[in-house]
Amino acid sequence: MRAALIALMLTFATQAGADEKSYKPKDCEDISGAIDFLLSITPEKWDDLKKQPENEKAALELSWAMDLAANYTTIYTAFCEDDK
Repeated sequence: MRAALIALMLTFATQAGADEKSYKPKDCEDISGAIDFLLSITPEKWDDLKKQPENEKAALELSWAMDLAANYTTIYTAFCEDDK
């Protein structure tokens, strides 16, 4: 539930600045926080999957978390990182 809420908040945050080339620092912090949260839940999901390799629900939850983290990382890289 918490992950879904964070994802929903980030969706609204990213849509608010969609016409701009970069996001505000607060939006970038939120995206970074969501990435951190998603990556923090993956060890638990991996453990669940290792205990029951045939558990499709655990596999889907792990895949969802990792895919969402990857997608937000792409957004963060494109719109939040300064060109160096």
